[in-house]
Amino acid sequence: MMSDDSENDGIYGDRLHENNVYYKKYKLLLEECETIQKSNERLVFRIEEVKKITKRRLDQVEYIKERLKARYSEDWTEIPQAAYEAMGSNPPSKPKIKEEKESKPSSTNKTKKPTQQGEEKPIKGKKPPRRKVSKAEKDPRAPKRPSNPFFQFCQEQRQPLMEQLVAELKPGQIEPNKQELTRQLAIKWKTLSTVQKQVYVDMYERSKEKYAAEMTEYNLKK
Repeated sequence: MMSDDSENDGIYGDRLHENNVYYKKYKLLLEECETIQKSNERLVFRIEEVKKITKRRLDQVEYIKERLKARYSEDWTEIPQAAYEAMGSNPPSKPKIKEEKESKPSSTNKTKKPTQQGEEKPIKGKKPPRRKVSKAEKDPRAPKRPSNPFFQFCQEQRQPLMEQLVAELKPGQIEPNKQELTRQLAIKWKTLSTVQKQVYVDMYERSKEKYAAEMTEYNLKK
């Protein structure tokens, strides 16, 4: 009784799954996997057979080589001269490798151009000096570019600082030159605070705006 019921349940279950789309796809995948597995087994069997055939052939070739060496004293891999004479042809000539030595010109054979009087000889390891290319002449009527904030500061403070340094000179001392004056201005510029420097930055920005307007007018006239 139990076996009959289980068989009936299995048949009834299969009938229930017949209308299920996913169950049908599952059965198709199982069949496809079985087909692929059988194909792989056939391929593995064929590969093993090919390996056996290849090994058998190599063994036979080695056996034939050993028999030929034992029977013939000369090298059996080369056709003897008598065979070519019987066929009425000449043996192929081996290609000759020509060794051509290319003569390289030595440094002593290089022709040196004679240097003219007044012409400087180039120093080995140093490149000859480049000729300076003259820049195009600027139009004197063109607007001048504004100076940066530091130069704005120098233009304003140069004369007062010069008077201060002259006043502090001791007897016998010489007045400071331009380089010394610029150095003193740079030291003074570094001591300024950000707020004090901002004054000259604003001056520079206003000069830039003025320069842009002047350049626009200059280009229109040009």
